[in-house]
Amino acid sequence: MLNAIIVDDEARSRRILQQFIQEYCPSVTVLATAEDVLSGVKAINTHQPDVVFLDIEMPNYSGFKLIEFFDDVDFEIVFTTAYERYAIQAFRVSAVGYLLKPIDIDELIDVVKRLEAMRSMPNLKERLNNLKYNLNSDKPQRLVLPAQNGLLYVNLSELNYIESDGRYTRIHLIDKSTMTCTSSLKDCELIFEQAPFIRIHRSCIIHLAYIKRYSKGRDSFVMMENAVRLDVGKNYKDGLSEAVALFLK
Repeated sequence: MLNAIIVDDEARSRRILQQFIQEYCPSVTVLATAEDVLSGVKAINTHQPDVVFLDIEMPNYSGFKLIEFFDDVDFEIVFTTAYERYAIQAFRVSAVGYLLKPIDIDELIDVVKRLEAMRSMPNLKERLNNLKYNLNSDKPQRLVLPAQNGLLYVNLSELNYIESDGRYTRIHLIDKSTMTCTSSLKDCELIFEQAPFIRIHRSCIIHLAYIKRYSKGRDSFVMMENAVRLDVGKNYKDGLSEAVALFLK
């Protein structure tokens, strides 16, 4: 069973989400609702929930600021937002999930299943404090990504490239070790869409810092520092050339 708090400045949104949880997620009990970050902090301190369903765009304080009021984080966060740009940011900072408004019932049920699985995993405190670190950082340096048997902790400085692996994503580190993330490459691209990462093929994203050689011939390819050769798709050649030029300035 999970105890929850809903923090949202719109009364209608709070009411709808609470109703959906009651009807479709019997393992979750909503202990309280709050209309802004400060009242949310008070409710969290009072009820000690397992999860906070947290709106992002609210008056006075953004939902992203709520976590700054706690020295230790011992509750999960599911961000709720009507704006996809915020959902992307929520994904980047390794939140357990996010829900785009209007709330889709199937997505809510999936998030709750993920919550139930993650609460039983080891290293809970480490993961939640990693979330706090990422929320307080303009550029997260360490990510927590879903895997079939738990979670992956990935330091971005050690990431060489990632490639599509069916519905999943294969993560290749600079030491040539690999890990499999259960998110799609499209979802992962939300994290790696800014430098020093760039897509060079419809199925591959690389770390610019680890390019050793870029061949711009008819069959373009990059040679990475660890001697891995990766093909460059014809639709990505110009973007890669521009990115390399900017990155080396």
